[in-house]
Amino acid sequence: MLPLETRKYLDSELVTTSNFQKYLKKTLIFIGVFCFTLACSYNQDPSLVTIQQGKLKGIDQNDGTIKYFGIPYAEPPLGNLRWREPLPHKGWKGTFIANSHGKACMQPLELVTPDGKSMGNNGFYDLIIETSGLDISSENSQTNAGFNRFTYEDMSEDCLFLNIVVPKGGSASKPVMFWIHGGASRWGSGHESNYTSHYIPTEGDVIVVSINYRLGVFAWMAHPDLSKESENRVSGNYGTLDQIAALKWVKENISEFGGDPNNITIFGESAGGQAVTSLMISPLTAGLFHKAIAQSGTGLPNILTDLRQDNGILLSAESKGVKLANYFLGDNATIEDLRAIPALDIVSIDDFQLDQDLIMMTNQIVDGYVFPESIKDAFINKNVHNLPFMVGFNGDEGTSLFPLIIDKKTFNLFGEFWPESLWSFVNPDPSSFQGPPGMRDFALGLDEDFYNAATDFWGFLFFGAPSYFIAKQHSLSGNPTYLYQFNKSPNIPNDYLGATHALELGYLFNKGGLFGIEGSYDDSDIILAKNMRADWINFAKNGMPLDANAFNYSKSNARIYDSPMKDKTIEHEEFYKSYSTFWENLQ
Repeated sequence: MLPLETRKYLDSELVTTSNFQKYLKKTLIFIGVFCFTLACSYNQDPSLVTIQQGKLKGIDQNDGTIKYFGIPYAEPPLGNLRWREPLPHKGWKGTFIANSHGKACMQPLELVTPDGKSMGNNGFYDLIIETSGLDISSENSQTNAGFNRFTYEDMSEDCLFLNIVVPKGGSASKPVMFWIHGGASRWGSGHESNYTSHYIPTEGDVIVVSINYRLGVFAWMAHPDLSKESENRVSGNYGTLDQIAALKWVKENISEFGGDPNNITIFGESAGGQAVTSLMISPLTAGLFHKAIAQSGTGLPNILTDLRQDNGILLSAESKGVKLANYFLGDNATIEDLRAIPALDIVSIDDFQLDQDLIMMTNQIVDGYVFPESIKDAFINKNVHNLPFMVGFNGDEGTSLFPLIIDKKTFNLFGEFWPESLWSFVNPDPSSFQGPPGMRDFALGLDEDFYNAATDFWGFLFFGAPSYFIAKQHSLSGNPTYLYQFNKSPNIPNDYLGATHALELGYLFNKGGLFGIEGSYDDSDIILAKNMRADWINFAKNGMPLDANAFNYSKSNARIYDSPMKDKTIEHEEFYKSYSTFWENLQ
């Protein structure tokens, strides 16, 4: 039946063939426009975006976010592209469904220390869980706790993927936080479940990006033949070049997700922290990011290998590459021969069959292209991007890392050798020591518990002092600089771990405690976690933690993350001042 108004119009005496046609035409146009608008509105998918590579569809989550998993940002580094600078991804036909993680990059899983301990991602988390006294025996509970257990089926050389977590609603141009995972530059993945959680995005109206990058020998191997085939006459640093390629991808595409390409903060932990400081000194990253946060990693303890010159301690990067090629294929091995070796054969070799030079093939390389100088020299010489910077460390870094390196039984075999040798490494005069009492006893050879003292000393020396040094140098350059120390122990049966390495990740990406494991946190941990995230979020937005004072070397001020959270002079100030000088003078 016709609408009433239409019937009244047709019954009127004013109707003519001409004006009826006009009326009908207008009505049909109106109906068409209305239906088109309704259809467009009905079919609009907030998870569907169009980027340079093509259409992309994510997952509309019930946690207040839209998540995009496994987006390729570069061509797979396979075949002839192994040990080459990454190429931009060519794109795809149709719509890319970004609903599953890409493969993790190749990394050793069967690496076992002489005392029988498993290293790598799995070994690290196993050690912490075992030491904590918590019972999380199921695979699901481990995954939900924020880390993923890898098998060789979970990884591939085709691994250059990134993940994006976008909060629903909010501002039209959101700050972007670009996460670089840790794992000694040999292990880990950007899709570990903590890194793609909803906490930072929804609490801060911030987009979080996490990435994979090449690891181990696939990331850092140099070789004379590789340098010859490079247009820049360099080799190695492929892991860093992957990170730069991902940053370029974000810079070019993030606006399509509602992100601000002119407000990007890079942040990372452990080897990811070292990646942050290295990106801050590379001329290739100018303009790609605007703020930086380095967590428990600065790059100072690792002496960057020179591409071609031995430094008296380490072989040149190219010399290491020749030794590795000869290990696999004998003398006169070619790069073509090496590229033909299956990736699993390379990554699954037992490191302890190799000499120390090859084990340490995990460092950035001073090559004159990616890195004109070392991280230490760049910060001293003020050859660093001028931007707001936050750096910090955990109060008990060594409790989870030192046992992976030195077994207590093996340690005790050397007896009194340890205090003398470790102390003489940094200072021949123990009486000048200004650190914690237990460590002072260790330095003087008075403490019978050498192992625990060495654990504390190792954590302070390789994480605390470098963080202090980097903060000092960056602040002296006139850049906004903020120093923090994370001191909160988790709520676990065994309190030996304390504020161990990587513990802050459970507070930053989860509810708190030990990686967010149920039962390892209480109300104070939940509050601290929210306060930490608020600081990281405000830094990403405004270049400073909430209500924080910039670092002042004369005052040694820092934000201490504990319960309660407070700003104060850093604990054991004289220790950090002294050993920042040690790192400054180390050649």
